[in-house]
Amino acid sequence: MRTLVLGAILLLTGLPGWGAGPGSRDLGRDPLLLYPENYRILFENDHVRVLDFRLARGARETTHEHPRHVAVFLTDVKIRFTLPDGEIRMRESRAGEVAFSEPTAHASENVGAADAHGILVELKQPAAGTLLAPVPIDTGIAPPAPRPGQITAVTLIHGIPGREADLRDHLLALSGPTRREAGCLQYDLYQSGAAPHEFMRLEVWESMAHLEAHKRTPHLRASFEKREREGWTTEILVFQRAE
Repeated sequence: MRTLVLGAILLLTGLPGWGAGPGSRDLGRDPLLLYPENYRILFENDHVRVLDFRLARGARETTHEHPRHVAVFLTDVKIRFTLPDGEIRMRESRAGEVAFSEPTAHASENVGAADAHGILVELKQPAAGTLLAPVPIDTGIAPPAPRPGQITAVTLIHGIPGREADLRDHLLALSGPTRREAGCLQYDLYQSGAAPHEFMRLEVWESMAHLEAHKRTPHLRASFEKREREGWTTEILVFQRAE
């Protein structure tokens, strides 16, 4: 298992229904190419691209595009979006919120009181067929407002095509005992609609110490032993809130 401890960041983007998204990706409107000072790749494979994002207070970005994605908000944000037809939309989110968006194009301006930070998990279109949204298959109660020292972990679990049911059942069995652990604020599982053998676990813990204690529990140690036997691999991104 590889653990990456990263600075916190944030993607500011619309929710489904915020306007018609682009039918195909225009690389000339890829924010990573347009604003390399704001976006940085944290992880990429055939199924997802995970971006580190920062938009300074008062900063603006011209029209750019995002494919379907999941945004993890790690700070409070207030962003003004201008859609291609000129419509203005406001986005206000609290730190700790998670949102899914269909493909979208917009210009953006940070009109909040502080820099915006977060994580953007972009879902890539498969070789054949239309990209499907990730499906939340096991979500608990929304966590309380972020506290000092709180940890957010985004875990990507890569299964084997055709054997996703085995991995799904195994991961679901971990939810109950983990949510009863001390310091666990959120422990939700998502499954990719485009590649059903790909899963994402969103975890929120009171502190890094609680997360490390979780890794030592018998049920998680047994889980990683099983993953190694079955050929399932895991990537973990760990974030602390940027103050």
